[in-house]
Amino acid sequence: MTAPTLGTVPTWPPGLREETPLPFALWRVLHHVDGVRGVMEVARRAGVTVPDVVEAVAQAARWAGRASQRGQPVTEASARVVTACVTAILGPMGSFVVEDALDDLGDGATLGALLSAVAAQLSEAQVQAFVRHLRERGIA
Repeated sequence: MTAPTLGTVPTWPPGLREETPLPFALWRVLHHVDGVRGVMEVARRAGVTVPDVVEAVAQAARWAGRASQRGQPVTEASARVVTACVTAILGPMGSFVVEDALDDLGDGATLGALLSAVAAQLSEAQVQAFVRHLRERGIA
């Protein structure tokens, strides 16, 4: 989907569901996006500007993409990326944290479950650094 512009009718990004966790500021706008209302009407109803609507739809697309990605099974490639991110924070122990998490999760582990299991082993500051590393690699 292309970003809505003045006079267009915005639609929900592909993969976005009502149960997709989004910040309230995005839901406040997306609540009014129905595929019928124009971008100006959505902006008026949400109490925001047209550029805010455009940005909210773009951000929702990114959130939906990440949510979809988190539901995917862990692959060797994704496990390597997660390991690299944790190792950047914890040093060589990072690989053991990921291996233990994968062992605990068993077959069919999702990327979201792995990220949650790893994050549970980290301090708040380490979690923030972990998320930064993941975002740099397009995962979080």
